[in-house]
Amino acid sequence: MMSSIIVSICYFIFCCFSFSFQSTDCVLKSNETDQLALLEFKAKVTRDPLHVLSSWNYSRHFCQWKGVTCNPRHQRVTALLLPSLLLQGSLSAHIGNLSFLRIGYLSRLRNLSLENNTFGGQIPDNISHCVNLESLRLGYNELVGKVQGKLSSLSKLRIQSVRSNKLSGEIPSSFGNLSSLEVLSAAENQFEGQIPETLSELKRMRYISFGANKLSGEIPFSIYNLSSLSDFHFSFNQLHGSLQSDLGFTLPNLEVLNVGGNQFTGPIPTSISNASNLMRLIIPKNGFSGKVPSLENSHKLEWVSISRNHLGNGEKDDLEFVNSLVNASRLELLAFNINNFGGMLPEAVGSLST
Repeated sequence: MMSSIIVSICYFIFCCFSFSFQSTDCVLKSNETDQLALLEFKAKVTRDPLHVLSSWNYSRHFCQWKGVTCNPRHQRVTALLLPSLLLQGSLSAHIGNLSFLRIGYLSRLRNLSLENNTFGGQIPDNISHCVNLESLRLGYNELVGKVQGKLSSLSKLRIQSVRSNKLSGEIPSSFGNLSSLEVLSAAENQFEGQIPETLSELKRMRYISFGANKLSGEIPFSIYNLSSLSDFHFSFNQLHGSLQSDLGFTLPNLEVLNVGGNQFTGPIPTSISNASNLMRLIIPKNGFSGKVPSLENSHKLEWVSISRNHLGNGEKDDLEFVNSLVNASRLELLAFNINNFGGMLPEAVGSLST
């Protein structure tokens, strides 16, 4: 099959640079390359309980196959969208032969979404040839192995989601080259090692999530300078150190701070009160100590989870921070059990939220 694809590519090159009356044959041959690549993709699917790929046959044009989107003018594959369809199998390397053909690469592909299936195997490194890819969604599958640093060549990539797989190895430091990246979702895998400082080069980053992995070391302080960051998820790893004291100023758009289930120590930064957009403060099961700072400016708070730390000094004003929550009308969760708090429970508890 690969030889036939190579023949098609060679014919494409030949006919595109031959006489103009051969242009129709050129389109047909390049379309055939897309069709063959899709059929190779189908061949790697071992289970299709919803019969999604039953339409993938020669009885209709491949642009009419379920999940396939084509450019209407050129009739070439521009997107492959197959989320939540319970597909099982491995991801064929022939996916790299789809595109609005440019010598076999997916140069026109913008979106690749295969979430919530049971694809196995490694992420094909030739996805790195999809130079215009903006969204790569491979979450909730059974992908294994290391994430190749070659993916860092995708300069237009805005969303990369590999959440809930079995990926391992270190986070490639070359990811710092993904200059357009806004969302990096990689929770619930087996990533290990330290967080590369190069991630601080991702100036457009809004959402970063590496919760439930095996990361160790400290969070590089330079990452706290990503001023566009709204969601900060590093829960349930083996991280230690302290939170940067001025994070409330350096992360003005912060909405979620989730570092629960690690080995952090030191105080909760008092600058957190300046994070006026903060909705979720989730830091349980660490070694944080000292007084809990005022949260009076965080009117949007929904969750405050600070349980199982070493907060408080057994003094009567330890729970003063509870009074600062009276204007947090959206509050749904307040958990501060298993700490060192002393004093009386403030009456303000009864006025916190409906």
